[in-house]
Amino acid sequence: MTFKKTHLVAMIAASAIAVFGCGGNSSAEAQSDQADIGSQTSAVGQTCSLASNQPSSCVYGEYCLPFNGKCATAPSAPCDNFTNHGRNWNPSTSTGPVIYEATAIAFLTDTIFCGSPFTTRAVFRLKAYAPTADLPTTSTGFANRFYLVTPGGSAVNATAIQNITTTNSNKNITFDVNLCLPSSVTSYTAGFFFTDGSEICATAS
Repeated sequence: MTFKKTHLVAMIAASAIAVFGCGGNSSAEAQSDQADIGSQTSAVGQTCSLASNQPSSCVYGEYCLPFNGKCATAPSAPCDNFTNHGRNWNPSTSTGPVIYEATAIAFLTDTIFCGSPFTTRAVFRLKAYAPTADLPTTSTGFANRFYLVTPGGSAVNATAIQNITTTNSNKNITFDVNLCLPSSVTSYTAGFFFTDGSEICATAS
């Protein structure tokens, strides 16, 4: 119940924009990491180990496909959300987290979690990896770092986050993002990104 009260206002604000708006490394080590990321050679199509943490033996901006154990480019974000917002991630120069999977796991009426009139709850499960061991371990750690992008292109700080699991010294993460939408909504496409990281889209219905 505390979670609901703390985050409901943020979720309602994000939903209103979407529906009614139409719309620690040292600095030297960090610089070295950036140089390494930009100079890596693509491993797309090469075999990778599914037993290893993502991106396995694939390079930054790629991930190990779970169905065939081959390196592939991280999913793009072809949805209108990023057409309107703009796309900033460049695997050759960016160093932020790479979201390699976004799946809608729930789309239902939930008057307990969500308050009237935003009674439809959409839940998205995201998986990401980061070059440095600094992924958030609590919901507060996502503030001013992780964003929802509405269909109209507005970026909103996503704070209604649950079921956070980090592994590999905080270089890998799985977490759920909750949105509360008007009861009239039957389908919703959400965009997501970390600062300086890759963009991804997912649709719940």
